[in-house]
Amino acid sequence: MEGRLLSIEGRYAEAAVDSDNLPARGSLVEFQTSETLYLGEIESGWSDAGTNRIRVLIEHSLDLDKAAAIRRLWNADNAE
Repeated sequence: MEGRLLSIEGRYAEAAVDSDNLPARGSLVEFQTSETLYLGEIESGWSDAGTNRIRVLIEHSLDLDKAAAIRRLWNADNAE
């Protein structure tokens, strides 16, 4: 299911969902910005002016630059 990340505040994110049906509470979701990958669980969903929205408790985040640096290091060690 596709959507648009609207905001991240602390451990919570809000997103608009491109679907007529809201995903169930407790569903696992993933958001990605250019810098970070976020993993979380839907806490609530609602419709606002014809747009379906969800509120997500972010449980894990991954800095993509740091992950890429680790991958390069691992690959360099394996190449030797």
